[in-house]
Amino acid sequence: MKSNKSTAITILLYQMILIPVILTIGLFLLMPLYNSIFSLQLGRYSVNFIVLIIGIFGSLIVGSAVGLMFSKLNTRNNNNSKHIYCIIPIVYTLIFLFLALALSNGNYNSKWWGIFVIKNPVFLIFHIVLAFSGFHFLLPVTEIVAYSGFVVGIILYDLLFSKSILQRVTKRTFVFAIAVVIMFTSIISYEVINSGIIELVHGKSTVGNDLTEYDLMRIAPFKDENTLAKLDKPASLQFRDFDAMPRLDGATAAYPVYASFVESVYIGLGEYFEANKNDFEKDVYAAFVSSEHYPFSIIRCSKTGTAYERLIKGEADIIFVAEPSKAHLEEVKKMGDEFVLTKIGSEAFVFFTNSKNPVQDLSLEEIQAIYSGNIRNWREVGGRKGRIIPYQRPENSGSQTVMQNRVMSGIEMLAPTKETYAGGMGDIINRVAGYKNSKNAIGYSFMYYSSEMIQNDQIKYLSINGVKPTKETIINNTYPFTVSVYAVSLKSNRDENLLKFIDWILSEEGQSLVSKTGYISNIN
Repeated sequence: MKSNKSTAITILLYQMILIPVILTIGLFLLMPLYNSIFSLQLGRYSVNFIVLIIGIFGSLIVGSAVGLMFSKLNTRNNNNSKHIYCIIPIVYTLIFLFLALALSNGNYNSKWWGIFVIKNPVFLIFHIVLAFSGFHFLLPVTEIVAYSGFVVGIILYDLLFSKSILQRVTKRTFVFAIAVVIMFTSIISYEVINSGIIELVHGKSTVGNDLTEYDLMRIAPFKDENTLAKLDKPASLQFRDFDAMPRLDGATAAYPVYASFVESVYIGLGEYFEANKNDFEKDVYAAFVSSEHYPFSIIRCSKTGTAYERLIKGEADIIFVAEPSKAHLEEVKKMGDEFVLTKIGSEAFVFFTNSKNPVQDLSLEEIQAIYSGNIRNWREVGGRKGRIIPYQRPENSGSQTVMQNRVMSGIEMLAPTKETYAGGMGDIINRVAGYKNSKNAIGYSFMYYSSEMIQNDQIKYLSINGVKPTKETIINNTYPFTVSVYAVSLKSNRDENLLKFIDWILSEEGQSLVSKTGYISNIN
């Protein structure tokens, strides 16, 4: 019989070295299978679910096989402590897992997940491949399942080949191992399992997440095939000198329209980009979105809240946004200045539900009651019984400001919860159009963003007071929440080129780009 120390070392070598090595080799051998899954054109939730199932069963099989191997090669080892030693890697992993879950705030790029990955260096390559493949949700699952599978393998060997009756401790170990597998694969992977099953049942979602900087970089001015609106002839106003160009920023939803202005008027910037587009030391890829390299940094897209802050600080000359929030008005007043709002176009502020929600219309009073907490069930507005989930945007964002100023009109809104808070405009659309409580959700956004920039077929716009949001109802101003898109500058900034540029935007040329982009121009 081996000593306790020898048994412990042997078990740890099997679990923490042999299992990771086999899983890593298996991961590379299964790469063609992953490619086959992607070729099926399934939704991302379905792919994640299938990969999760493969990962769980693969890890369980590998762990169990190694456990059986250990038992077979150590048949003379009747040390009852072996069942305790094989729990050590599970507990060790759980400690790091709890730390990562508790301190990372759901961010897999957190240093805490980095610590989790390197806690067992033999697993490092395996984890890195999973992370860069987009399957970060497998990081904790595979280890826990594989180590638990090792316990299951030992128990199976005792059941199948041992003549002795299972010790009570063996039974407890078996129950613990199975409980760990079931509990952690269900809790940690609940979102992946739930979303994957529903998508497989109901079909692939075409709703995208919030647009990122990388999405905007592809449609930035002067870049090939950027799909921006274009003039039929050269613009009557052209800037060639960088110092003459007003510095621009704005909301994500307004980026396509002011990017088209830039491509038509900022001729010198286009020439510079063409001459340097292969010089990646100059941050070319991020040009006109988030680049810090001058002159690419003349144009940025920082979203509404940050754009207003940059304008107030003098870091931007014109921003293209919705109306300012109360906080922004107070901030600019403290600076002894004022905003100058120049309307460049119009669009609709819309409310939407999941397409499967039977409610088609809400009155202004009903929306106010929903978002103030006085109406909490869809049955109260003619729908099916179900708790209403009213999603909200962050304070000082463009859509939240319009919601507070134009819709609620002084009525205090419900404080957003973790469940009802949506960080980006794409996020609020994705949550309402998605699957998790989606039939009971309601959200709001700008019509252009939700119909043109985020393609979807799983949300539907609600009519308000019996009027649907359409181009016609925006033009004739019958839709209750027709809103303006502004070019905002500071009253103190009366730069000649800034005024020329705003005048050009209001001209027939500028307004044609507004219309071609998808907004309702002032001319309309």
